[in-house]
Amino acid sequence: MQKTLLNRLARLWESSATRNFGWLLMERGVRLVLVTGVGFLVARHLGPDQLGLLSTALALVGCVVPLVELGLELTARRELIQHPHQGPVLMGTVGALRLSGGLVAAVLLVLVLWLSPVSPAEGRLVCILGITLFQPALCMADTWFQARLEARFSVLVRLAALFVGAMARIWLVARDAPLAAFAWVVAGEAALTAGLFMAVGRCQGLRYGGVDRRLAGRMLKESWPLLVAAVAVLLYMRIDVVMLRVMSGERAAGIYAAAMRFTEVWYFLPGALTASLLPRLLTGRNTGEAEYQQRLQQCYDLGVGLGYAISIPTALAAPILVRLGYGRGFEGAAPVVVWHAGSLVFVLLNAGKLQFLANEGKAHVHLLTTLAGLLANVSLNLVLIPRYGAVGAAAATLATQMMVAWGATFCFPRLRGNAWMQTRALLIPLRWPAYVFRR
Repeated sequence: MQKTLLNRLARLWESSATRNFGWLLMERGVRLVLVTGVGFLVARHLGPDQLGLLSTALALVGCVVPLVELGLELTARRELIQHPHQGPVLMGTVGALRLSGGLVAAVLLVLVLWLSPVSPAEGRLVCILGITLFQPALCMADTWFQARLEARFSVLVRLAALFVGAMARIWLVARDAPLAAFAWVVAGEAALTAGLFMAVGRCQGLRYGGVDRRLAGRMLKESWPLLVAAVAVLLYMRIDVVMLRVMSGERAAGIYAAAMRFTEVWYFLPGALTASLLPRLLTGRNTGEAEYQQRLQQCYDLGVGLGYAISIPTALAAPILVRLGYGRGFEGAAPVVVWHAGSLVFVLLNAGKLQFLANEGKAHVHLLTTLAGLLANVSLNLVLIPRYGAVGAAAATLATQMMVAWGATFCFPRLRGNAWMQTRALLIPLRWPAYVFRR
């Protein structure tokens, strides 16, 4: 049995997709140490109230980020894999679309600040953080590297910028810097990341062609459901902080933001899974239906397995993690961590479902489920936040993620087979012995 398991692991590591995913996991390990450790220092320095202000500004900017990305990431990667000779034109076209989206998002953000009762301090933070809206248009090399399964370049670029940003935050804490300085570090780190991606991409042979209007129209037509769905996802992922700020005050928003750090640090995994497994899924789809279904089940199993492996220890250790990381001022974050950790399983489950829907041209299903999720999340927040505060917002997030990723799939007759595959993945703790020792 041991030999069988070792042979399975050896064959798995031989694939370029696994090596690609390994690089991304390595990055997350380093990021986990730096971001979490430095984040604790920053949170202790700012306190719950100022952390709540910064988190609210980040949430407001994050809500318009999908207008910049335009839902093109999965489509662009697929096109690069299937038509690599069109790389320069595709990069130029997608880059131009994202630059236009960044301008639209910036204008929308200014209108929101003008029309909403935002304090001057919050307005300044949002304006500073708005600089990051132009990062996706300048980081097209990341998409190119991911499609070519060369994640090592993306990892090295992001880690370099991350290290500089971490050192800057430590210096600001030592200098007892004001809140706005930390917002400038976020903007500066985004600018550095974009510059490094442009330089490394050029050194590796990435070239940008002109804008192909037909290609742009076709990609936008295909990706608009993903764009609207991404807006809905970002809203129900970020609206919690904003609603807490309005309904329960800055401190509740700061407590919730502090708790989210223990789970959000793992939110890179869905993107990493889809980037690494997309070539394998497309190959299986071309081979035959049976092979495609088998690989899709493996994708679900891997996502859910990772979710359990992270969420269960995080939930069990929540009181200790909060006490060690933030101190007594953030003790109320522990139960929030417990609820929020459970949502990670369904975030990872949804990654495989989204890839399946994109491959099958059923993006409208993702759109409908995420819009329903947004409505459910806002409704649950209105009921739970006044009574339970930050814990109620975390419970609403878990319920929404469960509905969007899994429950809603049963509502579509043609997708019920896929829903049962997801259910099988959720039962992987019961299947694990047979999966490991199968010959």
